[in-house]
Amino acid sequence: MGLAASQARFLGITARKSNIEYEGQQVNQQRTALAEEVNSLYSKLLALEVPVAPETTAFYETDYSFNLTNTDGYDGDYLIKNYYKNDDGTYYVNAERSYNKNVAVGTVMANSTIEKKSEGGDVYYLNTPDGSYKLNANAQNSKNMIDLINNTYGAGTITDEEMYYYQDNKGVTHYISKSAVESPSEKGITSYISDNKQVTENVVFQQATITFDQNNRFASISAYDPNKGETIFNSTEVNTTRVYNTEEYDAALRDYTMSKEEYDKAVADLNAQTESLQQEDKVLELRLNQIDTEQNELKTELEAVKKILDDNIDATFKTFS
Repeated sequence: MGLAASQARFLGITARKSNIEYEGQQVNQQRTALAEEVNSLYSKLLALEVPVAPETTAFYETDYSFNLTNTDGYDGDYLIKNYYKNDDGTYYVNAERSYNKNVAVGTVMANSTIEKKSEGGDVYYLNTPDGSYKLNANAQNSKNMIDLINNTYGAGTITDEEMYYYQDNKGVTHYISKSAVESPSEKGITSYISDNKQVTENVVFQQATITFDQNNRFASISAYDPNKGETIFNSTEVNTTRVYNTEEYDAALRDYTMSKEEYDKAVADLNAQTESLQQEDKVLELRLNQIDTEQNELKTELEAVKKILDDNIDATFKTFS
């Protein structure tokens, strides 16, 4: 190989070696960027909040209840909903009261008609699908039923001074307003019956006295009416019941299941992204190994060409010396 050819070969190998080194730097930068992305994904993974399954023991509630009898207007079963302490040391207690009371039940006598007969006075009959009934009137009964209807549905629901009544074939007494009898509706005739039902209402004791047992649970309760200036009831025993709140536990379990599904999906997505980046890094690592091998080969070839070039230079100068 001549001097010029050797010089050209030397320059070509040097240029190729520089390009390979530059490509190696680019690959390393790409791998560094991938490593930063992987670290970012790992940080996101660590930042995920791991769902915690609800503990069954956390859904037990303590219910306090008591019963009152022979108290004017307060008889019934009570469930204490919440309470707090007043400045004077008594307690403000909000309770749920369940008791039986007479209520007016509204019904519609569909497909019924009113028939008026005059036989020594006006007489009304109600013709229903299950039979025909003579309508009777009683002033005291009318007043009692009107009061009951207005107490049940609100003042002014019924304003008639008179109501008619009859007893059906099941022994149930029905009351029909005078206006419904004299001007029956085409859609049906509204009637009312008196029924004994259990009702629930909220009751507030503004000044209650509570005693506690050694476990700091309610033992007894007394209540005072500050408006009337008298005791409502005194030292009534309070029953303690541990109740498992199934609905709240089921709701918490549903929330946990949804959160876990979201968490598992987020982890799977991050793992998939990480794996994809790791695959890219493996490809770059393989290319970097190839670059190292090629660079070593170029280095060896460059040293060989340099030796030939040096030998040619020495031979040339010896010729002209």
